[in-house]
Amino acid sequence: MRGQVSLEFAILFLALLVAIIISTMVPGIYGLDKSVKVSAASLAHAALSNVKNNVEMLSVADAGSSKTIYIKSPPAEWDITGENITVSGNGFTIRTTCNIDIVNSTTVPFSTNMSTIKVVLERHDTYIRIGFYET
Repeated sequence: MRGQVSLEFAILFLALLVAIIISTMVPGIYGLDKSVKVSAASLAHAALSNVKNNVEMLSVADAGSSKTIYIKSPPAEWDITGENITVSGNGFTIRTTCNIDIVNSTTVPFSTNMSTIKVVLERHDTYIRIGFYET
């Protein structure tokens, strides 16, 4: 029987094909998860940097000055204590320290999903009040 493929060869070939598909698919799925985490951390870093820059600019302004900014935030929790602003999300925590005391307008950390948030900064005599609002 020339030209016929044996049953054993067909089974081995299909098993090899399945093994190749699985071995290339699984790392790709884990790589996608890591890419999503890195992208979220990068977006959080950019948002935190923007907030910090505006806090620093407002810290040299007169009391009563205010500024409103809009930032894109990943799913995260924004927490303010003293001079520190911390953004914590899925697999990342980013913290920065400002040169002036910061007070959150609410007593609880602000949680956000993937959205644009409105940040209102108000300069007082010895501190800056930050308010986070969903848009």
